[in-house]
This record gives sequence, structure tokens and C-alpha cells, in this order.
Amino acid sequence: MKKITEELLDDRQHSRHSLSPILLTFHQTDNHRNPAPMNSFEVYVSKDTFKFNAAHFVAFQNYRERLHGHNYKIGVRLLGDRQGGGKIGPDGYVIDFGNIKAVCKQVCKRLNEHFLCPMYSDVLKITLSDDDNDGTKGSVRVECQDGTHFVFPKQDCMLLPIVHATTEELGIYLWSEILHGLHAPYLLQRGIHTMEVTVAEAPGQEATFRHAIPTENSATGKLDVRHFIMEGDVIPMPCPTESDKTSKTQGTQSASSPCSCPDCGGTTKFSEQLQQLAAAINNGRLQSKGPISAQDLEKALSEQT
Repeated sequence: MKKITEELLDDRQHSRHSLSPILLTFHQTDNHRNPAPMNSFEVYVSKDTFKFNAAHFVAFQNYRERLHGHNYKIGVRLLGDRQGGGKIGPDGYVIDFGNIKAVCKQVCKRLNEHFLCPMYSDVLKITLSDDDNDGTKGSVRVECQDGTHFVFPKQDCMLLPIVHATTEELGIYLWSEILHGLHAPYLLQRGIHTMEVTVAEAPGQEATFRHAIPTENSATGKLDVRHFIMEGDVIPMPCPTESDKTSKTQGTQSASSPCSCPDCGGTTKFSEQLQQLAAAINNGRLQSKGPISAQDLEKALSEQT
């Protein structure tokens, strides 16, 4: 390591005060210079008005949530120029907060009080029907693998280009919608290179999607959610270790990836319980003078085990 010392003296001819010499010390290795420090700017906006209420359910192979809803809230982060010396615009902004607020409010308003229908689903059969030529009325029929079906008024549905109505995929969809409103060429002109969208379905329960702003030449359309989803079967949660089984049996197991081993209360355990219940019925242990209740079944099952 070679140490280079340079003294820069002030110009006293045009100075009101006599300044002390400034000593600048640089460290340099042979054939290598430390890169200059890089500045960066970013802005983040999340307001109480960036929210929408919507119904949905997640469905994939051999699984479906019950229909329910969330009070969604979104936030947007924009990262400033990294190639132009880390500078903000001539107006002193990375971008005007007002531009972000206007676009996000519009996007949320379109989704508010709708059923979020995943039109690219590979497990739901979705049928649209129109009652008139302009398509403003009509219905959306959603048929599930388990035989359940829903019929919604078409005007109450948002037909979204997503596969699953998850927070993660909503983040990708909203990223495209917000970018469309902010205009990619304008963001690039301001030196903004990346946008991040966070979607929360409940306090402390959120997903974030970050993606580079496409260049003008590549800005041919919105992002295709399907390109961000792995192919293949759903990966199940691994069977818990012995130390985890107590918590699993107390109901903390996720319904979306049930373990099928008997100790976890999965599908095998449920099948065994059905067999025990059938045996109780066949053995005459299920006796009731009136309609059979859930309590009758539980009693018969407990006697059988």
C-alpha cells in the first residue's frame, strides 16, 4: 500500500479570512484505485388512502381457501439514479410525492369492494356470461376442484391477470398498474431505475415485489405474472421433527401445506378417523332417536378409540 499525501493551500488573495492548509490523504494500491463513493436517493410513500377492501380465496392443486376478505394497503418505493452520480432532479425531487399519491389512489379505487378473480388459474373453471351487449351486466361463475361453485355479479368482480389471488401476485399486478400510471419513460428521465411495491393484507402481514424500470425499448407491455411462478407441483411443508409435533397437534399447522403423516393430523389421520367412525356405526354404537348430531358422531368416535 502506497501512501500519497497532497497539501492544498487556500487562495488568500480573494479570501476574507486566513485559512489553515487542508491536508488530504489518499491510499492507493498498485494498479488499483478505490472507487468514488456513490450517492443514492429513494422515496417511499404509504398513505391511509392507499387501501382497498376486497374478497378472494387462494386455490391451487387439491387445495382451496374459504371465501374471505382483507383490508389491503399498499406502499411504493422508488430508487433514484445510480449511473448519473446519484443526483436528484433539477426540481430537488426524486419524484413529486403527489404523482405517486394520485396514481395509487386511482389503482386502489378500481379494486375496492370487488371479488379478486384470478383469470389465469389452472384449477378453477371460470365462465363469464353477459346479459347485454355492452357487458356491464352478467355473471362470473367459478367452479372449484372440490365441487364448490360460486356465482358473482360481473360488475362486482375484478378479472385479474393472475394465477392465484395471493398477496405476492397482487404485488406484481399492482407494480404494473402503478408503473403504467407513472409512465416508465418519465421515471427513466428522472433517473429512477427501480420500483418496489409492498402489499399488506393485514398489519404485519405483507409481501414486497421489486423490479427494475424497463427501458423504453423493452416497455412493450405489463409484466406477466406467470413468468414469476415456479413450475411443478406444490412443495409441501416437511414433516416436523419430534420437538415440533406438539405445536403442530395444537393447531398451528398451515392449512395450505398439510403434512400427511398420522402424528400431524393430516390426511392419513383423517382417513383413520373415518374408518373408526364407520366401525362405530357398523357396531351399533351410534344410537339416536332423532337426527344424528355432531355430538353423536364425536361420542361414537371416542368410544371406538
